[in-house]
Amino acid sequence: MAAASNKPGAVHYALIVFVMITVVLGIVSYMNHREYSDQAAAMTELTKQVSDSKRLVSARVDEVQALKKTIGYMFDLVDDATNPQNANTVKAAALKNMADFGKEFAGKDYAESMQKLREALDAALADRDSKAGQVATLEKDLKAERDKLNARVDTASKAQTKAESDKRDVISVQDERLKAKQDELDKVKQDNNTLTADLAAEKEAHEKTLKTKNNEVAQLENRIELLREKLNEIEKTSFEIAKGLIQRVDNSAKLVWINLGSDDFLKPRMTFSVYSKENHGVGRGAEDIKGKIEVTRILGSHIAEARILDEDLFRPMVANDLIYTPLWSPGLVEKIAFVGLMDLDGDGKSDWEELKQLLAISGADVDTYVDENGKRLPEGSKITVHTKFLVRGLIPEPDQVPVTERDRVNEIRKHEIEMVKEARVNGVRTIKLNDFLAFIGFESKRRMFRPGQERPFNLKAGAASASAGESIGDRSSTGSVSGSFNSATSKKSAPQKSSDGHTSKLFTPAAK
Repeated sequence: MAAASNKPGAVHYALIVFVMITVVLGIVSYMNHREYSDQAAAMTELTKQVSDSKRLVSARVDEVQALKKTIGYMFDLVDDATNPQNANTVKAAALKNMADFGKEFAGKDYAESMQKLREALDAALADRDSKAGQVATLEKDLKAERDKLNARVDTASKAQTKAESDKRDVISVQDERLKAKQDELDKVKQDNNTLTADLAAEKEAHEKTLKTKNNEVAQLENRIELLREKLNEIEKTSFEIAKGLIQRVDNSAKLVWINLGSDDFLKPRMTFSVYSKENHGVGRGAEDIKGKIEVTRILGSHIAEARILDEDLFRPMVANDLIYTPLWSPGLVEKIAFVGLMDLDGDGKSDWEELKQLLAISGADVDTYVDENGKRLPEGSKITVHTKFLVRGLIPEPDQVPVTERDRVNEIRKHEIEMVKEARVNGVRTIKLNDFLAFIGFESKRRMFRPGQERPFNLKAGAASASAGESIGDRSSTGSVSGSFNSATSKKSAPQKSSDGHTSKLFTPAAK
């Protein structure tokens, strides 16, 4: 019995299992209870932390709201990270304020901006205080200057008062003297008015008498001028002398040789009119001229060659015929006056430039002239006793020209009247342009005129046109002539003899 009882049985195993289970359950219960206690403690701590965080967040929100109120903008958003350009945020509004109001003093934040603004304000206040000090000093100086000025004004006012008093005294004295002088002046004026009236009446009577006398003088002058012209036409008196004479004539070559040369200051291209050796006085009229010559070569001291420009077929040039030009005298400068249209070739246009060339060739000078615009040149020039001739060109009547040209023509005629009077006073002979051209031996180069054609009027020699309307080219002659007219080869022709100056009695004035 005893041995059987020491062996474990089912009860023992059951008890052991029960104990073990109980221990395990106890341990598990303990572990669960401890974990629960730890989690409860942690929960309590977390709850406390959440409560503290809420209090902190609430405090920060209150602070943010207080900061918004301080800044002055109660926007919901302090900053918009998703849209930095959003103007409805506290940050954007604050930055705009710093930029708008801080301008050059704006900083990166409010503190820096306020510091800069404070510094600028302090500097402005200091400058204001400095300016205020300067203003005070200037006001003090101004007051001192004002006091000095007031003192000077007082002195000047007193002096002015005294001067005005003295002035009134002087004016009073002067008024009395002036009244006396005015009375004297009124009397003198009255006497002067009487004398003026008497003088005006006497002047009017004198002017009437003078006008009558002037009219009589003008009529007498016109009558004298008319009688002088008639007398000149009848007597053909001339005080001109020949400049030289023809020594030899070659009619076949149309050449003459004259007794003037380099010692006489003769120049090529000078022209002369030719008179017969029995003439009644050179320079009387164009009808006395028998021909015209132009100097071509200077051959010696007193000999020159000239070509015949024009010749009277009934009065051919012979030896000892006299030559004359009013433009040239050995060693002298002849002076000529001109007025009117200088038309040398009869085309109705002025040839003043060509006339000046003729004068220059002969060594003559223009004493005074009237240009195409009616202006007397040189300005202030007059006809004097040294003037050789007054040459009168064509001057149309005012009613023969367009209205726009009448003032110019009237001005030219006015100068003509003055120049004729000057010539009469100084004993200067007045001649027409045609007579003047005849005296100087001028031969116009004008040969042919076609209306509307601008070509030169010199007729060119040479080939004829092959057909009507053919363009005109160079038709200068080659200079070759038929052998029949060559004196060296022709057997029938004999050298032409120079005329001895005698003509048939049929052509003499007595025979006529």
